[in-house]
Amino acid sequence: MTDRPALPGYPLRPAPSARRAGPEAPYATPWQLACQMCGGSPAVEMAIRHHQGLVFFMLFRKRKGHFCRTCGTALLRKHTAMTMWQGWWHPLSALLFNPVTILLNWRVHAKIERLPGPGPDPFASRLPLGKPLLLRPGTLVGLLPAAVVLLFLANLIAG
Repeated sequence: MTDRPALPGYPLRPAPSARRAGPEAPYATPWQLACQMCGGSPAVEMAIRHHQGLVFFMLFRKRKGHFCRTCGTALLRKHTAMTMWQGWWHPLSALLFNPVTILLNWRVHAKIERLPGPGPDPFASRLPLGKPLLLRPGTLVGLLPAAVVLLFLANLIAG
C-alpha cells in the first residue's frame, strides 16, 4: 500500500484475499466476488480440504478463498484425489477424519455446481481442469483402502 491516506468517500483497496470484482476482473460487476486465481466472476467463497493420515500423525490442510467454477473444480479435484490416497494410513483417519473430509469436499462440489461459468478468460490465467476425479490414479489407489474400511465397519456392525 502507499503512504497516502484514503480520500474521503474512497476507501483503500481491500486485501487480495477479500478482493471484489473491479479492474482486475473486467467481466464482473462491482458487487460480485472475483476469483482469486484468475479474476473471473462470479465466484463464491469456499474452503477445500485435504487430509493426510500418516502412520504416527495426521495433517489437516484447508485452501480457503474465492474461486470461480473452473478454478474451484480444478482445486477440488486435485485436493480430493490427494485425500483419497493419502488419508487412510492412520486408524483415526481411516475411521473418522478422511470420510469427513471427503464429505465436506462433496458439499463444496455442490456449491461449485450451482455457479454459472466464469465467462471468457482474457489473461489465460484460469487453472486447467485436468482429468475427472474418478480417472485420476490417486483416487483409484484410494478406493482400495476405502473398501477395506467399509468392509471392516460392516463386519463390526453385523456382529
